[in-house]
Amino acid sequence: MAPPNCNAMALVIIPLAPGKADDAIALFKDHEMGLKYTLSQKGAVDFDIGVQTAEDGSQTMYIFEHWHEEADYAAYVATRGDKELMKEWDAAFGPCVAGPPTIKWFPRKFSVSNGAATW
Repeated sequence: MAPPNCNAMALVIIPLAPGKADDAIALFKDHEMGLKYTLSQKGAVDFDIGVQTAEDGSQTMYIFEHWHEEADYAAYVATRGDKELMKEWDAAFGPCVAGPPTIKWFPRKFSVSNGAATW
């Protein structure tokens, strides 16, 4: 269920390079430009991260994000496009990915958890 006052959500889908799921997760947890950076941004609330392994062995990381406002998320995404700021992150995380991410962001409409709903 979305935390209170979260009006924006994002789904980030990242195809991972073979055998790199554990490295990718470690970078998100430990690298200064991973979740530490993202959570320091205005409006960042929480993140759920999962990795799916397909029948062919390929792996995909899914990041489900909650943000206070869509404008907060848009401002954050703009910082990720700053090549100088992201230089160390790109060098570390680049070998973990097998292709460009897919990013979908949208307004939250409601949440349901264990039968309770917030509209």
